[in-house]
Amino acid sequence: MIDLDIKKVAEDIKLIKIQGASNIEIAAIEIISKYVSKTPKTNNFLEELKENVNYLIKQRLNEPKLRNSMNYILSKANKYKLEKDNLKLLEEITNYNIHTKKGNDYVSELASQMITTGSKILTHCHSTLVENAFLKAFDRGINFEVYCTETRPRYQGHITAKNLSDHGIKVTMIVDSAVSHILKEVDYLFTGADVIFSDGSIMNKLGTHTISLMANNFKTPHIVLTTTHCCEVNDLLNAREEIEERSADEVWEEKERPKSLKIKNPAFDIVPNELIDKFITEEGVFSPETLYLWVNQHILGK
Repeated sequence: MIDLDIKKVAEDIKLIKIQGASNIEIAAIEIISKYVSKTPKTNNFLEELKENVNYLIKQRLNEPKLRNSMNYILSKANKYKLEKDNLKLLEEITNYNIHTKKGNDYVSELASQMITTGSKILTHCHSTLVENAFLKAFDRGINFEVYCTETRPRYQGHITAKNLSDHGIKVTMIVDSAVSHILKEVDYLFTGADVIFSDGSIMNKLGTHTISLMANNFKTPHIVLTTTHCCEVNDLLNAREEIEERSADEVWEEKERPKSLKIKNPAFDIVPNELIDKFITEEGVFSPETLYLWVNQHILGK
């Protein structure tokens, strides 16, 4: 049976009320922690936990950060499956959550150090890690400017623009198709990443590939702010990970559009590794090539 609190968080993830790989991961960890704390350790506990974890995961299939964290918690639940070990399991989840948040903060701190007085930076969609990098730089007294896209069709760029503007940062919003004009002026392209593949390519919000191509043309470095939790460690999914297709109503509501009109609304696209200059992670700064060398050694044990 799916827990009602988990069902609510899952719905918010599905409807993108909770959006961004980092925010989805933290929300899932915290609701599972709540579930573990209130659920008796019956003989069916592990199966019911798996059912609820899988329910969360299937809301956004292109989120390895979510899958990797949930798999970590399941491994600990299997280790501490007895009633007497419940406090140990909760402690493991709490410590993992704290460690994850510290890692996210460190990524933003490292990226903020790239921002200097007079910097102009373009960003696409809404990444909490990117946003916090801007906030940290501003709070240190750095005077810089941010350009952000609208990010159609759900306009996640509005989140970025409002949060930065409310904080006092100089921010300019542009329509998605204006990026080639702006890239002539900016120093960096900062984005997040929803998925990092074994060759160092990434999957991110639709439009990232187009912008990265243009950034490469104008010799504007594409800097990816992410964590190693986003690395896809499933070899089969590395070979072929299907891109989520969102509702056509996000683009044009059914009652208003021509009945025979077909609409494609993919949520993500893939940016090849040769377009990415560097990854900033909780484990340090990597090139696309060296990031997965680190992952193979420290996560996969190869």
